[in-house]
Amino acid sequence: MLHNDGDLSQAGIFWFWVPLAAMWLLMAVEQPAMTGVIARLDQAEVELAAFGIMFVIALAVESPVIQLLAAGTALSYDRSHYRRLLRFTHALALGLTALHVLIAATPLYALILEYIIGAPVEVIAPSRNAFLLAAPFTAAVAYRRLWQGVLIRYGRTNVIPIAMVLRFMTMGTVLAIGYRTRILPGAALAGLALSVGVITAAVASWAFVRAVLREVMPERSEHAGQIAPGSWKHLLQFYIPLSLTSVLYLIAQPLMTVGIARAPYPLQSLAVWPVINAYMFLFASMALSFQEVTVALLPRPGGHHELRCFAAKLGFGLSGLFLILALTPANTWWYTRVAGLTPRLAPFTQIPTMLLSLIPLLFTLKSWFRAKHIYSKTTMAIAKAVVLYGGVLFVAVLTGAQILPVPGAVTAAIALTIAVAVEIFYLHYNARRQTQLKEAVS
Repeated sequence: MLHNDGDLSQAGIFWFWVPLAAMWLLMAVEQPAMTGVIARLDQAEVELAAFGIMFVIALAVESPVIQLLAAGTALSYDRSHYRRLLRFTHALALGLTALHVLIAATPLYALILEYIIGAPVEVIAPSRNAFLLAAPFTAAVAYRRLWQGVLIRYGRTNVIPIAMVLRFMTMGTVLAIGYRTRILPGAALAGLALSVGVITAAVASWAFVRAVLREVMPERSEHAGQIAPGSWKHLLQFYIPLSLTSVLYLIAQPLMTVGIARAPYPLQSLAVWPVINAYMFLFASMALSFQEVTVALLPRPGGHHELRCFAAKLGFGLSGLFLILALTPANTWWYTRVAGLTPRLAPFTQIPTMLLSLIPLLFTLKSWFRAKHIYSKTTMAIAKAVVLYGGVLFVAVLTGAQILPVPGAVTAAIALTIAVAVEIFYLHYNARRQTQLKEAVS
């Protein structure tokens, strides 16, 4: 169990964090792997567009379950509370899967693509087929995140990458068979691979968590009442603001393209921004993994000081590495050889990449402050911070597009950095205010 005697050390935090960072990195490379296969199959342009749209809608449906990882880490301190979390997960999985099938199997999907997204007509049918094959996606992710949250809380982070490796291997096997046999179009093949992969990870996570449930998790924790009341009301008060953050982040992403499209060089910037964003996420994902580390280890003796020191090392280390790579030939190699950008598009990546070098540090700080709010059960502050982030992002990207004589990708990088910094400032301010209130009361 995590709640034992003995101070934390930097080495202990590092080895606790590494498996979670590996998990996030594996998730970060999944989408490039799938699009890489689709790009080598027939009708690549249509199938890539179909998969991209399908994946965005699937993520939107899935978004309410994303924070089950944080909930499992923060709230599964005994079996009675775990059982409530599991029932809550059952309800989310069933309801959202029904919504997924309803969208896929009715004219609703075509209406969304045609009238809301404005997708070309030839994309609708392949995208719908892929979306249907991805129907198990949300439920499998929900259970996997809950069980991995339990594993994190009880110090079993070393097994989490195994589940993700199995997911990646299963997905890769399906993609390889599909590529060799050409039995399915590209988007449908990716949808099937995604479903098989997430189901594999969920089953593996269940196999690993059984030992924790049977041997480690207490029936009733003596600290449970102090940490969080165990009613459905308090569970919903904790979880709903967290789930809203995932939804709001997904809503905020299209705001970037609105500004990019109105800035100079819109076509080139729209083409390179998803590639830049994917590269940035490779580093940001390792910073995001620090959130659950903090939630799990903050109660340990010396936890606050050691975790804060580790956050500084992690944030500056990731941003430093990001900047070094941006200033060396590795930048060109990545965007031209790995990402496949043409020599005409590659120059549009260098300045935005350098500007985004602060993002890994900012994401580490965001993970730190978010985790403190999750641990103290003040999750509404996280939702408010995301609303502030979205508003600042929208204003900054639109204003920058109008007044800055630079490509849209540069404007997007500046706007994103400013918005994340404002979000962190609010989280820091609110956490400090909560601490002062507690000190005044005591």
